[in-house]
Amino acid sequence: MHGAETSESLAWAELQRRGTVRPRYLRGLEQEISAELARCFDPFVHEQDIRPYGAIVARETPHLDRLGRVVDTEAMSVDVIRSLADGQHSVVLVVKDQPARLLLLHERMDTDQDYASHAVWVDGLIICNDAGGVVRIVTDSSVTLVQGRRWIAKDLVYEAAEDIVQVVPVATGEVVRRLLELSHHRMSANRIGATLLYVLTDVPAPTRHRDEGINVAPLNISVCREDEEPLLLHQARYRDGALLVGRNGQLLAVNVILRPTRASEAAVNAIKGTRHTSAARHTYDCPDVLAFVVSTDGPVTVFSDGRRIADLKRDARPKTPAVIEELIARRCAERQTL
Repeated sequence: MHGAETSESLAWAELQRRGTVRPRYLRGLEQEISAELARCFDPFVHEQDIRPYGAIVARETPHLDRLGRVVDTEAMSVDVIRSLADGQHSVVLVVKDQPARLLLLHERMDTDQDYASHAVWVDGLIICNDAGGVVRIVTDSSVTLVQGRRWIAKDLVYEAAEDIVQVVPVATGEVVRRLLELSHHRMSANRIGATLLYVLTDVPAPTRHRDEGINVAPLNISVCREDEEPLLLHQARYRDGALLVGRNGQLLAVNVILRPTRASEAAVNAIKGTRHTSAARHTYDCPDVLAFVVSTDGPVTVFSDGRRIADLKRDARPKTPAVIEELIARRCAERQTL
């Protein structure tokens, strides 16, 4: 396809080596994908500012009625067409064996979920770079972020929410999705490290394994209301402790400090960071709580019963109210033996 040292061949080789995109999305589009990926890895810079850019790469013309409107750019050069595509409101439409065209999108693409929702209508993928130089490679089932030499494969919110509700059916689906959206698209994207504790019972049970923090329940703030996101993010960024969220999505308390027991310290090994370890052990001590942990470097992890949800999918019983009561009784018995 390309010479051994071209930017396109190097981009394609790196994509293959990383293996974050399933082969079925790449098949038959090697030349088109490698060209767009190389373009995003080496973006156009204007007066020291990186110019955002984006392209849809497809085998066939996608469902334009779902995506946007193709404008007449027949008289324009390819370079001019590409200069018009900002990757959020407009993209270059690269269809195999067809000239590049400009597509004005019906809806702006801002979050990973926005990009993935557009990719549903594409027999291929979306490739773009933002003003910070971060490159996205998006399919209808995955999002890969490339930041310098770091490649981060991220779960899509709706798929992750389905996994959580499958393992923890007592959880409220809408609240789980909003917690994931906040974690992935608002906190992680802005490098805010945080722990969100989600209570699975209608009334949080009294516990000695965390303090009461600062009570904010009278404010009636909810994670389900997008207009209240700024206040939530402000608390997450400038508080040391966790945020406690009720089963219906109400923010109950902030600056909540977690206190692991000897039982959880023995049962749950230290993980990659103190925030993750503390949250994992707390969900072991308190089976009526899920913990959404956001790393400052990007990844989001969800814990239940001291383990990652991804691990629990294989062998855990679905967490129902009866299972929660059983686990609480078991933890109490464990602590009495220590």
